[in-house]
Amino acid sequence: MTCEQAKQISMVDLLEHCHIRPQYVRGQDHWYLSPFRDEKTPSFKVNARLNVYYDHGSGQGGDIIDLGRVLFRCDTKALLEILDSDLFLFQPQDLKSAGLHIGSAVTPARAIDQPAIQITALKELGSNPAITHYLESRGIDLAVAKTYCHEVYYRVGDKNYFAAGFENRSGGYELRSAYFKGSTSPKDISHIENGHSSVCVLEGFMDFLSLLSLRKQEQVQTDFVVLNSVSLAERSVDIVKGYSTAFLYPDHDAAGKKLLERFESEGINGVDASGIYQDYKDLNQMLVASKHQEKQPQHRYRHRKSRGLGL
Repeated sequence: MTCEQAKQISMVDLLEHCHIRPQYVRGQDHWYLSPFRDEKTPSFKVNARLNVYYDHGSGQGGDIIDLGRVLFRCDTKALLEILDSDLFLFQPQDLKSAGLHIGSAVTPARAIDQPAIQITALKELGSNPAITHYLESRGIDLAVAKTYCHEVYYRVGDKNYFAAGFENRSGGYELRSAYFKGSTSPKDISHIENGHSSVCVLEGFMDFLSLLSLRKQEQVQTDFVVLNSVSLAERSVDIVKGYSTAFLYPDHDAAGKKLLERFESEGINGVDASGIYQDYKDLNQMLVASKHQEKQPQHRYRHRKSRGLGL
């Protein structure tokens, strides 16, 4: 796919594929809550006729190439590879007539009962460039991710989507993509047993993958419990109590603090391991920061021999 071919893809369709839907439509303008920050008033506008966007919050805008590079956190070459894959089935839009059926009246956002997520296929990680780029943007070692995750293809109503999926002990999946965070039923914790007497307890699977990515080639010496939501902590109590030691990796927020208090009240012999990422909210944030630092250019300085106190 060339850049010119990519520019024929409807930006509205691309956002729909990313679970990003307009709050309302006025004429050709589709207004969204910005996918790049938390906000309550839509400030992200897409003009369907011109096929361009403008983010009033950041003052940035452009065509679908500009948007795609930010959405998928990749360069132009990688973006074209993603858009050209079989995973995105776009119809080139007619820019002269795009959106004319909407009319000039404001279409308000409507509350819609979301259909249940239906998994249509599970694949080994590596075939979907969008999922691969997403995991790389989170600093995750792909070899680690391949061991514990799948590419999950699923349907919501008549729309098809995909995400990185992490299975829980009841057969449900936690789903993550660049702009979607959700899960399939049944929702539950995940328990990874390696036959050890100690266990690491983490809030979410991105932190679990981050911990293993940070350890790199070190041999795993513990079992793992991934809560998949702090609200499911109760389900993990009996499991964690069965270990001689529990290393706890809570987020540095109110929910993480309550999690520590909950385990302490249950008499669990827990070690708060969150000190290793004390300057960050969670393990993944620390991992992403470390990857960013690795990419920074290293400046070389000429070493000049000291002449002692004589200078």
